[in-house]
Amino acid sequence: MLVHGFDMHRVYISAPGDLSAEQQLCRTLIGQTNEGRAMEHKILLVAVGLPEEGVIESYRSAVADNIRQCAYHVQVFQDDWGPKNLSRKMFYLSYDGRADDTMPMREVLVFLKDAPRETDPAILAFRKELAELPDVRIFHFRSQEEMRAQLLEVLAGWVEDIRKQQPASASAN
Repeated sequence: MLVHGFDMHRVYISAPGDLSAEQQLCRTLIGQTNEGRAMEHKILLVAVGLPEEGVIESYRSAVADNIRQCAYHVQVFQDDWGPKNLSRKMFYLSYDGRADDTMPMREVLVFLKDAPRETDPAILAFRKELAELPDVRIFHFRSQEEMRAQLLEVLAGWVEDIRKQQPASASAN
């Protein structure tokens, strides 16, 4: 077994539908945050999730197990919950997991891509459900650049929070 001395915190990333570029952006920003802020404090944010959300139907149990091991959940949405609403089930597993002391889940974020011309009642109801969730930070964005700025700030905050919770000997290394 490789001993590396890093305090690792898993981040589940989900982006159903046509938001794969935003999902990749999340992974890229986590890597940049590790290089620029986290590693010097022996902290690593580890991106996990499906490479393509459509396969969630085949790997539902594995995805749920993965989520149960994560400290953070970054959910990117625009118009629906994805295949068979399975992203909804996984999202609420994370959301409810914050209250379960046996799970490491600390925070669930939603990045909601703007849809200014949307009129479909089902999509509007989906967006309303998200907006009414208590204790979830929701970030609205129009472009990847907007999302980038918002997520970088969040990731820096997570690293700082983790750093403050580390024993003094760990952060001194």
